[in-house]
Amino acid sequence: MSRSHSAVVQGAFRRFLPWLCLLLGVCLLRPEQAWAMLWQWLPGADAGRLILVLDSPGQARSVTRTGAADLELLLNSPAHSLRQAGVAPEPGALLQALALDNGRLRIRLSPRVVNYVLTRPAPDRVTMEFFAAPAAGDPTNTPAQAAASVAAPVDTRARLSTGLANAGNTVILPVGQIPSDLLRRQLSGLRALPYSRLADLAVPTPLAAPVAVEQRSIPDFSLSGAESGGFWSAPAYAAEVPENNGPKELGDRGMMLSRQDLLGKVNTGGPEDWPEAGGLSTATLPESGKSASASAGNNENRTEVRPGGADGNAAPTQNVEAAQPTAAPGAPAQESGETAPPVASETSSAPVVERKAADDAVAATPEAQTPQAAQIGQDEQDAPVPQNTVLRESREKAPDAPLVQDKGPEASGAVNKRAVGLPVGENKDEKKDAAAEKPREVIYVDEQGNPVPKPPEPDKMLAEAERLISENKFDEALPQLEKIRALTDITPEMREKVLYYISDCLWARYADNPLAGYEAIVSSTSEAMNADLRSPRVPDALLRLGLANVNVGNLVDAGGYIVALLRRYPDYPGVAQGFTALGQAQLKRKLNAEAEQSFSIVLDKYPESSQLQAASVGLAQAFFNQKKHDQAQIILDFISKRWPRYYIGEPSFLLLQAGNDETLQRIDTALDLYWLYINLEPGRQGNDSILLKMGDTYLRQGNATAADFIYHELERRFAASPAASTARLRLAEKGIYESPITYEEMSKVFAKGGEPPLWQTYAALAESSKTAPDAVLARLKQAMWLYWDKQYTEAMGKAADFIDGYPEHPDVPQAREIIWRAFQKELANSLAEQNYGRILILWNGFPLVRERYGAPDPRLRYALAQGWLERGNEQKAFELLGEFLKSPMDLQYGEAAFTEFFNRYLKAGAWDKVLDLGKLVSTWDMKPQLRKQLDYALALSAQNLNLTGPALAMWQQLAARPDIPLYQRAYATYFLARDAENRKDIKSSYELNRKVIDLFTQLQDERSDKADPQRIKDAVAALMDICEVGNRIPEALQWVNRYNDFVPENSPEYPGLRFREARLYRKLGNSSRAQALLEDLARRFPDSPFAKAAAAELRTFEVSRDLQNYMPGGAPAPQQQPSQAQQPAQQ
Repeated sequence: MSRSHSAVVQGAFRRFLPWLCLLLGVCLLRPEQAWAMLWQWLPGADAGRLILVLDSPGQARSVTRTGAADLELLLNSPAHSLRQAGVAPEPGALLQALALDNGRLRIRLSPRVVNYVLTRPAPDRVTMEFFAAPAAGDPTNTPAQAAASVAAPVDTRARLSTGLANAGNTVILPVGQIPSDLLRRQLSGLRALPYSRLADLAVPTPLAAPVAVEQRSIPDFSLSGAESGGFWSAPAYAAEVPENNGPKELGDRGMMLSRQDLLGKVNTGGPEDWPEAGGLSTATLPESGKSASASAGNNENRTEVRPGGADGNAAPTQNVEAAQPTAAPGAPAQESGETAPPVASETSSAPVVERKAADDAVAATPEAQTPQAAQIGQDEQDAPVPQNTVLRESREKAPDAPLVQDKGPEASGAVNKRAVGLPVGENKDEKKDAAAEKPREVIYVDEQGNPVPKPPEPDKMLAEAERLISENKFDEALPQLEKIRALTDITPEMREKVLYYISDCLWARYADNPLAGYEAIVSSTSEAMNADLRSPRVPDALLRLGLANVNVGNLVDAGGYIVALLRRYPDYPGVAQGFTALGQAQLKRKLNAEAEQSFSIVLDKYPESSQLQAASVGLAQAFFNQKKHDQAQIILDFISKRWPRYYIGEPSFLLLQAGNDETLQRIDTALDLYWLYINLEPGRQGNDSILLKMGDTYLRQGNATAADFIYHELERRFAASPAASTARLRLAEKGIYESPITYEEMSKVFAKGGEPPLWQTYAALAESSKTAPDAVLARLKQAMWLYWDKQYTEAMGKAADFIDGYPEHPDVPQAREIIWRAFQKELANSLAEQNYGRILILWNGFPLVRERYGAPDPRLRYALAQGWLERGNEQKAFELLGEFLKSPMDLQYGEAAFTEFFNRYLKAGAWDKVLDLGKLVSTWDMKPQLRKQLDYALALSAQNLNLTGPALAMWQQLAARPDIPLYQRAYATYFLARDAENRKDIKSSYELNRKVIDLFTQLQDERSDKADPQRIKDAVAALMDICEVGNRIPEALQWVNRYNDFVPENSPEYPGLRFREARLYRKLGNSSRAQALLEDLARRFPDSPFAKAAAAELRTFEVSRDLQNYMPGGAPAPQQQPSQAQQPAQQ
């Protein structure tokens, strides 16, 4: 669409105004002497290098990205001016503008730039390399560049790119390699930008004279030198996006280009345009691997292939010249020595290219060209012919070539003189015969003469795709559309239509799974929209982008697209649809305030939209969620009047109305709406909760009859639902007892009772659900009922389970109180029963009790210690009891704790700890009986520890005390007797041992458990020794006879005792008795050492008897009777 004359004049004026101001400033101001920052641009294939020579070393600080195609170089010191060195960037180059602004160097890049690399080869030099992304189907060039490379001549300035390798130590990506962050940039949303950001990516329009639409196939987007110098100071740089007042350009920044724009016109030709008189002709082109120079050198040797020839040989062509249309501004020129790859398979295999198409392409070149374009035109003759250049016949160099007289399209290339196919000038009869015959099949060959498939026909392919789309066969139409999209010779209008069809197919394919198709939908829709930003389908694309983001929950980007649609196209009907969908998604995300804004836009600006109903309902819901019930009521009344039967299709609308009326205390109206909702479909899922709410409402109003009716109806219809369990609870409790509750309140309910029993109702309700509020509260009520029923341990367990399961519940403090009360009751009962183990279990099992109880008091401490003792863990028990051994004495638990320690030490024989324990309680005013036990234990401990001095002192005190137990006096006397023996005090030892015998004999007579026969035996043995030493033989024999009671015949002591008795008789002078005892000992115990001693004694008896016989007056001793010899032993 062409612009008006006034718009062109205004545009030209805006372009020249900065230069006029600059010229005026130069005239008025004298420039100061300063260093100038130099810059030079070196272009390359899909890359370019910018070299900056700074005013001073280290002047550059850092580079930041300020926009999708804008960079800023921050300077440490200001630069006074910026000068260019070398050739300026050509139109469509990766570098578009460069300017100084407040100590910063701003760089405007092409939208094709996807990455850059910055290096510093010297302190005063900065090098930046920029890379452009190749298209998806071609790793080296985009489709637009590939198309342009067919017709674009090679610019001599492109040869400057050969110096890139020597310009610095930067890394240049190989041809076809995608920069590392291209995928990241695409995934980060660059392909789904709102329209407000698209204007920043615009390519500036040229200052050249406007060209009519009829005279050009695509507008010129090249930058003039004036624009490139003052771009950043231009007013259009900060301009906002204009409103949609018709098709416009993007201000001074020109028009938008995308990768889908076809910048060079390519005519592949086709069999339908071949002349009838000319045969099939194809130009043999060199292989893609050969260089352009070789391809140009072989142009003279190219042959045409005639499938219908007799011999099949190819005739050489003569003086073939390349028809080169003007290159598009966005297509970079190829470097010399490189060969452009084929644009598409159909271009290389097409039989003939029309000359008319080439002439039209030349005619479409603007008449007013920039100096750069003129230079390019001059260099066409020297540039090598690309591989895909369309060949046409040169009539000036080949005057003898036959001319085609047919009025149809002209064919390029040499013409075969031999008629092939239908010859010119045939008569009607021949035509009739030919019509009866089968049409001759057209054979398509490549440059080597090999048969190839028929070139695609975009119009027929598009028609077939449209048919499939009309039949909702989107998956079948999509491959067809992709094939058309891959073609490079289709018109921009067809490309745009195909791109939108692809977006439609993807939208339909992923209608049920929008998340899986999000990337594909957004990518295809953005590509279609960027194909022509002035297309009438741009609003559709913006709406689809917004809805696609809404479907996946990306509400931020969705809002950006929909707001951009509202600002650019406020009259577009889809705006209401977009805001309605956005508001509904915001409601699901609980973004009620944002949803209110979205729905309000629909109601305010689009009152006649088909989305008005949905937006009104959504706005009412947003008001209700925000507790703006008065405003919600206004919208609800509007919906009820505008669409009075809306609730039939959407019964949930009745719930919204009833809920709002209930909040506004319009109870009767709310109940009517609830009844209407129930009666529309009585068996609908969720009616149980509504019936429960209605029953509670009637019960709160005091209408118990209606409430009981609804509760019973709820039980009948929905017996297995949680609401039915709650209804049974209401009937059992005869009221509504909801959170918060207290034990005092519930105890009155427990006292009334219910049918069925309340504990059964609570248990059934708790098992019905884990999340329903009434089921959760039933768990706490169950714990309260168990406490009320004096089942304290079970109540503590239920309350603890409630706290663990629902720590954030508001009734957790009541559960804590139940645990504390139950523990107090259980502690008192357990202490009374001395059930210390239960106390220990409750104390360890309920941390809440320990937390609230704090440090254990003496009562609990003693109970816990006893519990540990019952479990056998004495260490923990005595750790707790150790507190009671401190002075002053604890009157209630001190002596008990002392007894536990005292008995433990005595059983273990820990005599040193007994002494330590005595020191700890030495100042205690203990009971006399306990003090006597302690004194005796202290004496015994000192005795066992060989503390002779302290032990004797304590034994003497104990032996003199008549108030101590008999066994203690007996042991005290025993230890005193042992001490007297050790001191050789025979008199004291004799008296004390006789007393020991008397005391322990008395204990035996009393059958005391403290009786100790061993102590009597030790005392008798001591008296036997004392009497023998004191030469009190008869008394010694008496003690021997008593000692016999403790020594049976099988005892090891028996032989020794008999030997000792014989010696005592011998001392007494009763030799016969002594001899009899010795003989008996030697006979009965021959292996005993005492038997040998007895034999020796018997020999002495014989020697003494013989001596008596030989002595003067001697006589043999008289023989005694056996009965007389045994008599002393019986005494």
